[in-house]
Amino acid sequence: MKNTFLIVCLLIAATSCKNDSKPDAPTKVEEISTPQQLAQTAGINNWNDVEEIKFTFNVDKNGTTVMSRKWKWNPNTDAVQLIAREDTVNYNRKAALDSIQISTDRGFINDVYWLLPEYKLIWDQGTSITEEKSQIAPISKETLDKVTILYTGDGGYTPGDAYDLYYDKDHKVREWAYRRQNDTAIGMATTFEDFKTLKGLTFATTHKTADGSTNINFTDIEITKKK
Repeated sequence: MKNTFLIVCLLIAATSCKNDSKPDAPTKVEEISTPQQLAQTAGINNWNDVEEIKFTFNVDKNGTTVMSRKWKWNPNTDAVQLIAREDTVNYNRKAALDSIQISTDRGFINDVYWLLPEYKLIWDQGTSITEEKSQIAPISKETLDKVTILYTGDGGYTPGDAYDLYYDKDHKVREWAYRRQNDTAIGMATTFEDFKTLKGLTFATTHKTADGSTNINFTDIEITKKK
């Protein structure tokens, strides 16, 4: 009987010690910015695994393809290849470029911007990012949140231009608008449609204007991952 009483006392003492211990400090959750959330939704966390990406940028006017550029890019070495009609141009973006290569690179930057606009929010330097909640999207007239990237620096090919990205509650971009030299008037607005995910990267492969006459789209997207 005495032994049983001793065991019970020890159990009570142990429980009391456990209850008196301080609770673990709550884990601090690091908040991420809206641009980071948009880029992560588009798969930027998988970008470091990419060895090479190929894609074809097409512009259709009233159902007819008026431009098509086929690209191959190694983001690790920055080697780029363009195939357009009968022409093939190879260059490296880290090297000094001649006039033909500079013209080609303008097209490359434009086409990559259409393919990976969410990533450009993170990648590009010399920019200013602003946000507005509950804005009316220019095409669908839906109420969406908006993030704007303004190119404030002197570098790049479009200093002073602004891009408004309208995104939903899941941080997926649904529309965007281009404003030349940060003008209040929209120069061009398109939809984000036909999303596809390849090797963890998500792309909107179709962009249409409000009247549907212009369709900017991507075909032949291929991603080679690092071994």
